[in-house]
Amino acid sequence: MPVWSQFVDLIEWSLRYFGDLTGSAGLSIIILTIIVKTILLPLTVKALRSTLSMQELQPKVKELQKKYGKDRQRLSAETMKLYQENGVNPMSGCLPMLLQMPVFFGLYFAIRSLTDAGVGVWADGFAWIPDLSSSDPWKILPFAAAGSQFVQMRMTRPAGQGKPDDPQQRMMYTMMNFMPLMVIVIGWTFAAGPVLYWTISALYSVIQQWFITGWGSMKDWFPWLPELPETRRLGYVDPEVRKAKAAQAGSSGFFGAINKRMEEQMKRIEEERERQTAENGGGQSGGGKSKKKSKRRKSGQSDSESEEQPVQPRPDLVPRRSRPGKSDSTAGS
Repeated sequence: MPVWSQFVDLIEWSLRYFGDLTGSAGLSIIILTIIVKTILLPLTVKALRSTLSMQELQPKVKELQKKYGKDRQRLSAETMKLYQENGVNPMSGCLPMLLQMPVFFGLYFAIRSLTDAGVGVWADGFAWIPDLSSSDPWKILPFAAAGSQFVQMRMTRPAGQGKPDDPQQRMMYTMMNFMPLMVIVIGWTFAAGPVLYWTISALYSVIQQWFITGWGSMKDWFPWLPELPETRRLGYVDPEVRKAKAAQAGSSGFFGAINKRMEEQMKRIEEERERQTAENGGGQSGGGKSKKKSKRRKSGQSDSESEEQPVQPRPDLVPRRSRPGKSDSTAGS
């Protein structure tokens, strides 16, 4: 893909520029990682804020699941209505993260290409690492990256939440707890250059997370950790202002069309429910005759068709011969 190759080449040029400026390949990786993470900060704030808002609404979502668990359409409509009333857009948490992925992969491939080439400052070591194209000899970077990622995942969960009741959420959190172990396994033999980027990115993400959502469930282990007031955190919006913006956005544009379709769906569900209630009430008042008619309607036959249809003789039955009566025998004699 020519566009992807040009994108990676641009990142490689930036890394070489900072490497020549600082005289260190390691510092070049650190500087460019911080710059890219800072540029993407607005997207990160939006994604983390959306995730936090959805977690706060989970108790109400569980109530809806208990109430409309058997009616999937009604449950979906009521859940979307709950999100709209509280100014939460489920898509806003996914889209920013998807936009960041090409940038992170481009950084990774560019760093790996430069460290493998080993030209200029990229042939030198950094700190305790003699060669950025080989693995960390002391294995400090893999453990630092894994530890930072584990802390960040703990920060994404609200404090005092405990273990989730939903089996799917428990499985998801278990897999998330195993991800830092995978970081150690992968980074154990990986080139130190990409693992250095991985580590700096994870550490910077912890700092970003603290300014956006605070320590989260890390407070369950360390209650003395300092926190920022909610009003001073990045991306904070007054709940009333957020609801007003959500109402304005929900009446126009793409999300307005989605809300309109959800309202139409809820209206159809209500009409279908009223029709079923009316039919059930009429069937109970009509007695056994109405039940027979309803069964005939379900089978696709009308009353006239069932009455006019002739009874077919059964081939397995042999007609019985009539025995001669007493009068017949007397007449024959």
